[in-house]
Amino acid sequence: MKKYRWLYFLIFPFFIGVFFTFLVYFGIWDKYRAGLDTIEWWKWFIYGLIVFYVTLTLHELGHFIAFKVQGIKLRAIYLTVFVFYKKIQGWRFAIKPKLWILFGGLVVPDLELIEDDKTYYEVSKKFAISLIAAPIVTISFLGISIITFISSLILSNNMNWIGMISVFNIFVVLLSMLYIYTFKLSNQNFYGDFAAYKKIKEDEVFRFTQINQYMSFRVDQDHLFSRYMWEKSKALLKTHKMKHNMIYTMLMTAYVEGILYQNQGMDEEVDKMITKMPITLYLKSEHGLMMAYDLCLYHYKTGRVERAYRLLEIIEKKQSKKIDEKTRIYLNKKAKHVMHVSYDQKFLNDKKNYPYGQSWIFEPIVDIYKDIEILHEPLPFIVYENIVDLKALEEENKKSD
Repeated sequence: MKKYRWLYFLIFPFFIGVFFTFLVYFGIWDKYRAGLDTIEWWKWFIYGLIVFYVTLTLHELGHFIAFKVQGIKLRAIYLTVFVFYKKIQGWRFAIKPKLWILFGGLVVPDLELIEDDKTYYEVSKKFAISLIAAPIVTISFLGISIITFISSLILSNNMNWIGMISVFNIFVVLLSMLYIYTFKLSNQNFYGDFAAYKKIKEDEVFRFTQINQYMSFRVDQDHLFSRYMWEKSKALLKTHKMKHNMIYTMLMTAYVEGILYQNQGMDEEVDKMITKMPITLYLKSEHGLMMAYDLCLYHYKTGRVERAYRLLEIIEKKQSKKIDEKTRIYLNKKAKHVMHVSYDQKFLNDKKNYPYGQSWIFEPIVDIYKDIEILHEPLPFIVYENIVDLKALEEENKKSD
């Protein structure tokens, strides 16, 4: 079929021409143009804004309702700068102008702590359904809009109505096609709905990191640790070879943080894997650098102080200068402070020095300052010393004399 693809460039214009001739012959094209002439130029901007929020709201409600129907509680729904979010006391509303940078929306579930396989796979299935529900809503609304537009052109003689529905339909088609295009896109930082749906069904590591991440947005911020999810991270590290991307660094971080902040025991098999990791390959990205510094703390807490210091030196020499300088300075000072190399409490207390990354997006639902302060607490001090056998030195000196 690829050999005859050029035929499409002949067939498609032919059908366009036939369709246009049909519109002209029956007077539908003239009616369409007359309707558009009733719409002042400035109204196009108003209709465009209205359609943007209608299509965006319907899309996010697709996620929202799918979660709700399946019995998963909701934590927040973002519609560009407008945020509806739930606190312990109930639902709240906020306007965050800087969220315009997202140019979209977001639905955040309020997950219960997962403590067994059955619950984990049930939640995974519900996540997949909620991911695919929103694109179905978007495509369905596009179909309804086109049918309404065509019906209005054929059946109505009200030029104002035809003009309004025509402009409305133009924006619905353009925005819906843009949404449908983004559904298929994916990279290390972004997964469209179709791409995420496929990944969450087929990729165990992706499934785990997504569920584990959303569990951190629970209303009950005092209870975020799940022993089951930590054990799951350990099992996945044993069965999957580490890759140099964000998803796998999130997996490793989940395991390491259980040891650093929840006092979980070290697994020997995973520890051997960590010691063999080509750490320099992870120092090219921000997530990789954060994981590398966490591994310094991991070695320190598990008593390998010399290895922690050696890794710290490697990170300082080999980290990519393309990573934001503010982030590099902060992570370095934090690691040294926590490992008792140098104390920078004044620097760490200054919130201006915090590298927020993308965490500022979740300010309405997560106290990022509280979380960061916990990370600044120094680990229990471990004496780092080399035992010198003075008698052996004396004997060596006598032999040399």
